[in-house]
Amino acid sequence: MATLDKLVISDPGDLQWIYDIDLIINNKFENEAEPSSISLFQVPETLTKKKPEAYEPQQIGLGPLHHFRPQPYKKMEQKKLDVLQKVTKNKETKEEVLVYVGKLVPMVRSCYDMFLQHNDGALALSFVIDGLFLRNLFNTYNYSRDHRSELPKVGPMERLVAQDLLMVENQIPFMVLEEIDKALYVCAPDDFDSSDYLSPSIFRTFCEIHSPLMLCPLSVAPSRVDYLLHYMYYSIINNVSIPKPVDQIPEDDQGGHGHHPVMISAYEDALTLVSKFPKKEFLQVYDKTISFLETVSQSKTPIIPSASKLHDKSGFQFHSLEEDQGIHNIHIRGRDIYLPRITLNKDSEVILRNLAAYETLAAKSDSFPLNEYIGMMCGLIMTKEDAKYLKTRNVILGDMGADEVAKLFIGISSSIPIVKSKEKSKLRKVIDEINKVYDSGVRMKTDLLLKKLARWFLVFLKAVGSFVESSWKIVAFLVSIVTVFLLTSQAYCDVYGCGDKTVTLLPYASS
Repeated sequence: MATLDKLVISDPGDLQWIYDIDLIINNKFENEAEPSSISLFQVPETLTKKKPEAYEPQQIGLGPLHHFRPQPYKKMEQKKLDVLQKVTKNKETKEEVLVYVGKLVPMVRSCYDMFLQHNDGALALSFVIDGLFLRNLFNTYNYSRDHRSELPKVGPMERLVAQDLLMVENQIPFMVLEEIDKALYVCAPDDFDSSDYLSPSIFRTFCEIHSPLMLCPLSVAPSRVDYLLHYMYYSIINNVSIPKPVDQIPEDDQGGHGHHPVMISAYEDALTLVSKFPKKEFLQVYDKTISFLETVSQSKTPIIPSASKLHDKSGFQFHSLEEDQGIHNIHIRGRDIYLPRITLNKDSEVILRNLAAYETLAAKSDSFPLNEYIGMMCGLIMTKEDAKYLKTRNVILGDMGADEVAKLFIGISSSIPIVKSKEKSKLRKVIDEINKVYDSGVRMKTDLLLKKLARWFLVFLKAVGSFVESSWKIVAFLVSIVTVFLLTSQAYCDVYGCGDKTVTLLPYASS
């Protein structure tokens, strides 16, 4: 087998690369490290570009990706070292912990979906520093919980740190915490008792305080996890109980609350109005008509109507589920929609974004329940009024005001990836049932008809657009027909509303 001759390598950087890679490979052989399945990810730019600060730690950086990030490094490194000194107590214990974790580094390398350029020694030391800090933090949370009848309150700084700890790229493998615990036990067995055995439940109190959604009972919480975010995600997803039977929605339930007469202008009125226009002004009207029709015909249909529309226009009522019911228990019964309670505080947006990103990156199937739930909430909450209504129904809890809640979901909607599955999920079927009832109302039928007409008129006017300059009066006659449609639309919007913004269809619509 050919070997690399160092004499023919001109770049000193190449020599260093050979030395570093050789050490990494030899360390794998010496520790007989089996390749691990990938569980630690770098979030792709497609998810981070709209709000990168939601995926990059600002207060505390952990692990090989962010330990040396300048801003958090300056803020927290000294505090981490203080914790290391307090916990290990002496140099010998620190060295023993470093040996234990060092043997684990080759296996940890295999968990990342990228090559880690730091050498094994640097990785081991950074894992020890970060792991001891986390261990101490979680023990502090648990100690506070053990001495109170309810969850302890946390302040703004604790929430800033918590949102960093729950970022996809800022995770420390649980196996590292286990090795640290083993080393500490070997060095000071008298400081431990049988109840001190480290398990994923060390994350429990922290997750109960900071999770936006209720966790599953401790008895069914994950017993084997990769890291903190993994524990929170599966504790949320596994919060499910057997729901009561759901009644079928009657097929003939048409929704709506009566019919309102819609007055439109007669054709002769529209013709008279348009015929008074000079050519220059008519061309401007023509361009604005095309622009309006494009807006109406291309407007996207949301995954689900907003909460206030469902309530005000179709009579839906929202209810909060019990604490032991989560995302999988979302259902409808008649016109009653049952949703899990979500608690929103200052750290909730970052946590929700990273939970959704984790689900997308770690998915081993085509099931994305959390992404679907967040997408549903983004559709339900489009305005402050939507958030305010859901707050009154105890679906939304927490310190965030209605305007902040609306801003959160509007902002997060552009970062939720479009996920496709072979079969419709239970939640997707619930959404379809809600849309079916809502669309069956006379108002929505009219709305859909107007959108179809807008598409037809758009094609029609563009087809005759080439005649505008030479035979503008002929085209004016055709535009007058569209004017009738626009005035009808305006009258419909005045009575029923056409969204969250007031739209003036054309300059002459209110003349």
